[in-house]
Amino acid sequence: MSFPRYSEYKDSGVEWLVPGHWEIKPLKAIASFNDEVLPESFSAEEEIEYVDIGSVSFTGDIERMETLLSVNAPSRARRKARDGDVIASIVRTCLKAIAPVVAPPANMIVSTGFAVIRPGTGLVPHFARFALQANFFVDAVISLSTGVSYPAINASEMARIAITVPSFTE
Repeated sequence: MSFPRYSEYKDSGVEWLVPGHWEIKPLKAIASFNDEVLPESFSAEEEIEYVDIGSVSFTGDIERMETLLSVNAPSRARRKARDGDVIASIVRTCLKAIAPVVAPPANMIVSTGFAVIRPGTGLVPHFARFALQANFFVDAVISLSTGVSYPAINASEMARIAITVPSFTE
């Protein structure tokens, strides 16, 4: 498949050029992070569909959810994710556990080992999936991670990583 050439290109800050009219923005300018968590008052008898880092495949899909009563869930089962969000591992970043959230059950909860990235008005959710799974983003996350046996990145550090943003119509 070939695409038409753009009339102008600019440096993207990574290995390739981007069309001149595309924007390069830090993720925090076009998305929010970790917007929703389970409230402390959440019933211990409520059932949740839990996603941990091992549940995300190397190809970027949520392969499984574990049905648990809230009382039996690990303490890290705290973050809510909604349709259109992208979950990105902030621990063991070398596993590249980044996945889009597509039509989740209402009771889906993910580990605090993920950053839940919610695209804002300047970022189309479908594009966010591809941008955040792109090698340049994953490589940036890994390079900013600290620790040897359990590398991790702070969500606020991840939020500073810039991505290219095409026009909404594109």
